[in-house]
Amino acid sequence: MTLEATTLSYTLLLKFALGYFAILATPGPNMLTIGTMAALRGFRGALPFCLGVALGAGLVAGATSLLLEAFAGSHKLEMVGRVVAGTLLMVLAFRIICARAPRRSNQSLFSEPQMLNNWAVGLGTGFFIALTNPVTAAYCFAQFIGPLAQSNVAPWAILLVATQALLFGLLTATLFAHPFMRHVAFTYHRPVCALSGMVLMSLGLLMLLPVTLE
Repeated sequence: MTLEATTLSYTLLLKFALGYFAILATPGPNMLTIGTMAALRGFRGALPFCLGVALGAGLVAGATSLLLEAFAGSHKLEMVGRVVAGTLLMVLAFRIICARAPRRSNQSLFSEPQMLNNWAVGLGTGFFIALTNPVTAAYCFAQFIGPLAQSNVAPWAILLVATQALLFGLLTATLFAHPFMRHVAFTYHRPVCALSGMVLMSLGLLMLLPVTLE
């Protein structure tokens, strides 16, 4: 692989990671669940759920990549992919910017000791929640049919999804074990959503730019 190709691969992965981080950083059900488990049972209580989310997100990314692998090849298809990818990212950005703050009363849903103490339940819950997460699926679809379609970095992107999901979950569990951080997360929900949405919107516009120059 030439230096230029290597640089391009790293750039694609960096953009992919940045967009997915913007999604992970948006306060929502996953963050609330992890934070609640960490608040009630400590870091270890949230660990199974974090692992389950990482496995589920990785499986979603892998399945999406395999499904769209056959579509890679032509310049015309790449342009169509960019339109689809850019549009999906813009829709995701709009959804994130308009997202409502999770209700604190939802914490009672995860207060059962048997649920929090059971590794299998925590792992399975996190896995199936991530597996059915439309935001992760839409983002991966947008990336694999768009900028990553003509590259060889898809396997690394799949690994990146699982790794980012796990690390962000563990970071959330660590922070939310402290009451002050839970208060901050709810207080600054709107600016965090706005920032994350703007990052995704920028990525969507960059993806659509080559189409407008055709």
